[in-house]
Amino acid sequence: MFPTTIWTTIRDAGASDEQALERFAREYRGPVFRYVRGRGFEEGDAEDVCQDVFIRLLRGGVLAKAEAARGRFRSLLLSVVKHVILDRQRKRQHVTAEEIEIECRDPEFDREWMLELTERALGRLGETGSPYFAVLRGHLSGEKQDRNKLWIARRKLVALIRAEVATTCRSAEELEDELSYLSTYLEPRQNS
Repeated sequence: MFPTTIWTTIRDAGASDEQALERFAREYRGPVFRYVRGRGFEEGDAEDVCQDVFIRLLRGGVLAKAEAARGRFRSLLLSVVKHVILDRQRKRQHVTAEEIEIECRDPEFDREWMLELTERALGRLGETGSPYFAVLRGHLSGEKQDRNKLWIARRKLVALIRAEVATTCRSAEELEDELSYLSTYLEPRQNS
């Protein structure tokens, strides 16, 4: 099961494979964009920052140098996003791949990351034509659901989320560690 497709996609995107580049941008644009918007950027500026992140990943050789053995891809992506934001604030034009320090965790980015993975998993459940997709959709819109069906639907969704997280992990141990950490972002937010 490990290593999985995300690292193959990253390697291929780093080598300028068009399909890999398209898949990479499609999969990671959402959490990057929402994170940047959450940092106070207007929509147009957030789009520009998002584009700069992907340009830096490709032109700076970051994707070509990314390796699964060096850590989680989410951490690398977060570091690039933060550097691009800092550069915009400093009006700085260039950071090399060697200057990028890997930051492990940022609660806002990690929440967006988990939201993206959950949306992908829910989308995959819907694509299969599973009746449990309708159960979850109804539950999310406030409709009362059969408890047994809802329990099964949640289990199916969790399995799909696990599969999404597994694409970024190199081992079963890393998968369990990542799931343990990211699961906190599936809990409802407490209103202060």
